[in-house]
Amino acid sequence: MRAFLLQGETVIAQVAAAARAGQPVPEDSVSLLAPIANPGKLIAVAGGYYEHEGAERLRSDALPLLFAKRTDDIKGPGDPITIWRISPGVIDEIEVAIVIGKEGKHIPREQAMHHVFGYTICNDVSGRELAVPPPGRRDKEMDAFIDWLNGKWLDGFAILGPAIVTADEAGDLGDVRIVSRISGEVRVDGSTKNVNIPWDELIAFTSQLMTLRPGDIITTGMPHGLGEEIMLKPGDTVEGEIERLGVLRNPAVAEA
Repeated sequence: MRAFLLQGETVIAQVAAAARAGQPVPEDSVSLLAPIANPGKLIAVAGGYYEHEGAERLRSDALPLLFAKRTDDIKGPGDPITIWRISPGVIDEIEVAIVIGKEGKHIPREQAMHHVFGYTICNDVSGRELAVPPPGRRDKEMDAFIDWLNGKWLDGFAILGPAIVTADEAGDLGDVRIVSRISGEVRVDGSTKNVNIPWDELIAFTSQLMTLRPGDIITTGMPHGLGEEIMLKPGDTVEGEIERLGVLRNPAVAEA
């Protein structure tokens, strides 16, 4: 997919036209993989949504809180979420993922959305705490943050799918529903209207830090849940549904 996007707008348009004219393949006859298996960058944002209706938004001059996810172990629809022994408290985080289609550096905010090829769903799987007993622990102020960050990087903790919906097909995603279910129980039910950081601003700021290239992905955060976080357990099925983008399903399993 990265190689395809690098061919540029003309080739993409030709392939899209051919696809529309061709015979579709029944989805139940294939196994879907991650739509981009090796993004050059997968950048995520913390605090992408304000807490609840009426809550105070970030100040207009507040910088987005960015961090990187691994790109060498991207999973797709149906792949297992492993609950690793080092981090038994695992949650799902269902997010709109922006797929970059056009290279840019120092992108003006008013041009930012022209660099978007499309959207997919990202499950930013997260380990909430590392199970490292003393004396392996230090009593340092940053340990809680480092635990949180390390919990983003375990094997298989970046899942993409079920497909890329191109920007023209997706339309305006300014108020679409995001739902997370664990074995049928709704954990999150929110809307993109509550984003803290407008996506054009997010793209523009990210491009100040790094050159964005076709196939790069920026995830946009998840609305807050309906109460306490629900930790996954072996046997659970995680469903992340985003209006117009589909449903991403993955089972949870214990580390062998």
